[in-house]
Amino acid sequence: MEDIRFGIIGTGNIASKFARACALTPGVRVAGISSRSEKNGKAFARENGVERVCIGAQALVSSPDIDIVYVATPHTYHFEHCMLALQAGKHVLCEKPMTVSRREAELLFAEARERNLFLMEGMWSRFLPNSRRALDWIREGRIGKVQFIDGIFSFAVDPKAPKRRLVDPACGGGATFDLGVYMVEMASYYAGADPLRWDGFITEYCPGTDAAAVIAAEYPGQILATLRMGICCEAPVQMTIVGDRGRIEIPRFFVANEVRLYEGERLAETCVEDCELPKGFCHEIAAVRDYLRAGVAESPVVPGSTTIATAEILREMMHRAFPAYY
Repeated sequence: MEDIRFGIIGTGNIASKFARACALTPGVRVAGISSRSEKNGKAFARENGVERVCIGAQALVSSPDIDIVYVATPHTYHFEHCMLALQAGKHVLCEKPMTVSRREAELLFAEARERNLFLMEGMWSRFLPNSRRALDWIREGRIGKVQFIDGIFSFAVDPKAPKRRLVDPACGGGATFDLGVYMVEMASYYAGADPLRWDGFITEYCPGTDAAAVIAAEYPGQILATLRMGICCEAPVQMTIVGDRGRIEIPRFFVANEVRLYEGERLAETCVEDCELPKGFCHEIAAVRDYLRAGVAESPVVPGSTTIATAEILREMMHRAFPAYY
């Protein structure tokens, strides 16, 4: 079968890792890159083996040599670039969070449905082998009925030279938008549903940007989750799913190189698999390839309903703390 041809909007670090992952995945290739700067575009193409450089997103999405567009720009540009690609008749895979509001997410999925195009938020962690293994253990009843999901994801930005995308409100910076999407959507993945209700609190990094946040959520089946995130301190990143007969521990759950199953207090099983980026992207890319070949318009692993529900939570969290910005 012919390769699925990706076009990438953006030339940052995540776009580079995605391009390298495509080179590792059979049946796909990167056929074009969009950059605002010809110099940056050519450098990216040379370093990542990309065939073609387009100056501006419009040139990329208009190309007949592109089947699907991967949007890898800052959060606040996602809606614009996704809509541009959809209206040009291209399928879309968008970095997370897909949008910074529920309304924008709803508009994108409505546009995709109207045009019969594939659209998915790039929650790559849901496709990892150990993430799927943990979900299988839950479904098999290995830890009994799930009671709690606890997660923490925090690191410290360099206060002297913080990356703009992490601290600038114009880029959707801060802990909630950068890390909250992982926290909520992976908790929802293991709970098997989106939250029924939630509440949360935020501390300020600078006006319009949060340093730390915590979300408490209730899921169907009386599953309770506590999700903590920050850009203010280093913490041992982990998600733990606790049942009435055991628990599952996933260190660095967003990469899930390791997953541990406890039956009672006995370590019953440990699985280890290297999924560091760019390799970790390959599972998501392969799934998207298969969706497109099968004519699937919406991923059952990352459905639009989850993207929309999460966008609403993250936006409302930021609006409560920074109403002048969100």
